[in-house]
Amino acid sequence: MDQAELYIDALEVECKRLQQQHIEGASLKPRIAAWGLVKAGKSSLLNMLSGHIQQEYFATGAVRTTRINQQLELEHYVLVDTPGLGIEQSDSQQAMEGLDIADIVLFVHAPPGELDEEQVNLLLKLRDVHGDALEQRLVLVFSLLDLDQNDAMAQVRERIEGQVLRCLGFQPTCFEVSSRRYQRGVELGREGMKAKSGIPSLALHLDQMSSEKAPSLAAARQQRLMQRREELSAALDQAIEREQVVIQTLCAPYTHTATAFIELMSSVQSSFSAKTAEIRTAREKLNSL
Repeated sequence: MDQAELYIDALEVECKRLQQQHIEGASLKPRIAAWGLVKAGKSSLLNMLSGHIQQEYFATGAVRTTRINQQLELEHYVLVDTPGLGIEQSDSQQAMEGLDIADIVLFVHAPPGELDEEQVNLLLKLRDVHGDALEQRLVLVFSLLDLDQNDAMAQVRERIEGQVLRCLGFQPTCFEVSSRRYQRGVELGREGMKAKSGIPSLALHLDQMSSEKAPSLAAARQQRLMQRREELSAALDQAIEREQVVIQTLCAPYTHTATAFIELMSSVQSSFSAKTAEIRTAREKLNSL
């Protein structure tokens, strides 16, 4: 299968995805997608936000466990766990589909260290998908707060906020969280530990964002679908145009030969018609004798 066929197949998949998203867009609860690299703590974070403290709903493990998008509907919104990016293309494709349907995006980063080149590129993809609306949809989450030593997180956060500002042109709301600290706080019944985990503050912020978005959610989703439909339609037109150019290129070497053959056959037919007319005239004279 050549590149053109692969491209056409990819566009066909996009058409089916768009149709499915149109069907699924009927739900009026905002969808909150956790997005980021592998092992950033996305699944653990969503388990804490959804109250699955002991029996996890979103699978976690020492190796990557999320391979497909998984959703969980809560009272005010729907959580979407996406596969970690940066390992396999199929995982990344699933994560992009999760991003397409997200009304709110939790960009999860696990320090130590600032954003690498791959994560900066992910932020640019976020901007490409959500456009100007990204500023009202993006929440930056620094996970693994319990591993912070000597207040290094504050310096890391400052550098990352600078990166995001340069990349996106705005500064999103940021939260520092520890799923492990929150889980221990629940198990021990220690409200202070739970509060210091950052999870309750993040949950409250997501509730507020969901409430604000609910009235205009249907219109916003419809606008996004129309934009994607126009983009896909333009891509299909370009694909058709490219195929026509390929066909013309393939036919070009034979065009002169075909034209010459047609002209030759036209000349032969004309000559044959003239000779036939002469023969008929001669026959008529012969019959008149």
